[in-house]
Amino acid sequence: MTNALLDLTFPQQDAESISQTAVAALLDEVVTHPKPGLVDPVDNRGHEDMDVYLFIDSALSMPPYLKQCFQAGVNFNGTKLTDLMAQLRPLGIAAERRMFAITNDVNTHKGAIFVLGIMMAACGYAQAQSQIETTSLAAVVATERAMTTGLISNDFAQLDHKKHLTAGERQYLEYGTTGIRGEAEAGFPTVFQHGVPTLLASSGSQRERILTALLAIVANSRDSNLIKRAGTPAIVSQAQAQAQELLHVKQTTGQLDLVALQQMTDQFASQNLSLGGSADLLILTIFVARLTRRL
Repeated sequence: MTNALLDLTFPQQDAESISQTAVAALLDEVVTHPKPGLVDPVDNRGHEDMDVYLFIDSALSMPPYLKQCFQAGVNFNGTKLTDLMAQLRPLGIAAERRMFAITNDVNTHKGAIFVLGIMMAACGYAQAQSQIETTSLAAVVATERAMTTGLISNDFAQLDHKKHLTAGERQYLEYGTTGIRGEAEAGFPTVFQHGVPTLLASSGSQRERILTALLAIVANSRDSNLIKRAGTPAIVSQAQAQAQELLHVKQTTGQLDLVALQQMTDQFASQNLSLGGSADLLILTIFVARLTRRL
């Protein structure tokens, strides 16, 4: 993360206002198109059990959970921030159950529940510790990293003896892929080193800025959902190269090539590929930009 980004601040929040910001980020992500391997208002190929309306319903179920996580951070007075992370787990499980009840057991936002819950709590704690009327992103990221210390080793311990592995657990054992847990434990580097800086620096409409940020995320991450759909980590370098090419065109011409992006979307649909992990990081990117009044 650059020093300039670290220095960005947000004004005092209450649980209601910051949860609204998070929901706005969820909605921004789903209504933006075209997005390779993701649901948008005109395309749900690769996700035939979902549509934009389902995502909207799912997003609108989130505020109680988001408020709880923020308030947990505000109220936390322990000495080990990993204990704050432990407090979030039952809240996240309850939020997932609420989501599945609303979506008829379709996983619309499980990853977003994870990343936004952590960020809500980190914002709440950092704000409560601040001695002034604003809170810096540096304080939030430091809090988030302290909360998630040991997350990978704890969550992936004893996998050799586990009978029923999740897709993420299998990828960790086979390829060493740490997925969203790795992002969280490292302080979401893809978001803060690539997603947010790209979104803030991009020109054009809000739609174009969000799509450019998505490409920066794809170009600089290993999407575990993409690996799952393809059945091989080799797909990652292909997706990264495509995203890098589109970013290069944007940088040199000042315009995002929407025709080429649609072609990438069509290709992903034909191969039944998904960028679900990148979508979660995009939601977090948009949230940070909105929170700091940069979007």
